Amino acid sequence: MSESNFMHGWAMLIGSLATIALILMAFGLMMGIVKPADPLKHVGTVLGIVIALILLLGALMSAWSSMSLWQQMALVAIGVCVWQWWRPRRQTRKRKEE
Repeated sequence: MSESNFMHGWAMLIGSLATIALILMAFGLMMGIVKPADPLKHVGTVLGIVIALILLLGALMSAWSSMSLWQQMALVAIGVCVWQWWRPRRQTRKRKEE
């Protein structure tokens, strides 16, 4: 039940972002910021990104729900380790002074 609600919320969020992107592109066209030949490319790009995000979330939710609990915990642990590894390291004052 919660997966369905999450998918619906995700689809609404992506739809809202796509609508905002299309509105901004229309304003850019009206104000002359965007060349008249560019909007068709941009509309295709926005719609392609929306479709990709919706399909990606569906695939991830399907894969996540098919995993066992220990596999989910291992994947979360790997994600936390990678996140900690990518964070910038803090340097002490002694290193800055040298």
